[in-house]
Amino acid sequence: MKIALVASEGNKTAKWSTPIGLSKAFSKKGHDVDNYYLNAKQCDFSKIEENSDGYDLIFFCWCGPSPSFDENLKKLKSKTETPVYLELGDEPQTYTHNQQRINHVDAFFTPDLRCHMHYRGRNLPSHWMTHWCDDEIFYKTNTERENICVTTCIGERPLLHMFSRSYGGKFINKKVSDYENTEFYNSGTITYQFARFDEITRRIFEAGGCGNAIITNRISPDTGIYDLFKEDEDICYFSNEGEAIEKMRKLYNDDDYRNHLANNIYKKIKEKHLVGNRIDQILEVLEG
Repeated sequence: MKIALVASEGNKTAKWSTPIGLSKAFSKKGHDVDNYYLNAKQCDFSKIEENSDGYDLIFFCWCGPSPSFDENLKKLKSKTETPVYLELGDEPQTYTHNQQRINHVDAFFTPDLRCHMHYRGRNLPSHWMTHWCDDEIFYKTNTERENICVTTCIGERPLLHMFSRSYGGKFINKKVSDYENTEFYNSGTITYQFARFDEITRRIFEAGGCGNAIITNRISPDTGIYDLFKEDEDICYFSNEGEAIEKMRKLYNDDDYRNHLANNIYKKIKEKHLVGNRIDQILEVLEG
């Protein structure tokens, strides 16, 4: 299958990103991928339009604000019979940016179940495609681990400072890039995550795919998270500071509990939530 994958121009020089991971995953499954890069301030899809008859799928990865993107996507869709798909990024955060463009594609994929149900209610071609683990970056190694919590929370998150004070060098929060994630997440046994927007977060899948036990805040059931990951079977959830303190202490001190969570979520990620699984879902929509 011949696929055009379109992402922001920053991906041209990046070592890794979500679109780069998708492009590589399509290729690993035997598909021929041409990568295009867009300038959100001034989009021009004329080259894609010229070549569109040679593609089986045109797949866009863009969820940022851009009237130029919306206008040129509409134009492209009117000029080609090739299916045009769109990945909506981090909804619900990016919901407002997506409202024009979703009318000019054959299918789009949202990670948020609530957005998906809303779109379906509007008779739009929405598909729920929750986040995933790109196993080129996030995978379990045979490295000897310390019993520490490793996390990459960017910006302010509740409890970060408190846990840092309480556990010192056994609670590591730092920014890491692309392939550095592999070593970093395999250096510990626990990962702390906090959903600021009542959303399922990518890091659950990525850290889980590295074999870490996950502790994160409870979010709305209608996100579908508790159908994906069961409480105290796959993930350790908390609702308030007191519960978070108690459960973090248990994760550090109860090897059986910690390993039970880590093993279960790792198995689920490997079976159902790798980037290859998402490629299969996209192609099932195309073939269906």
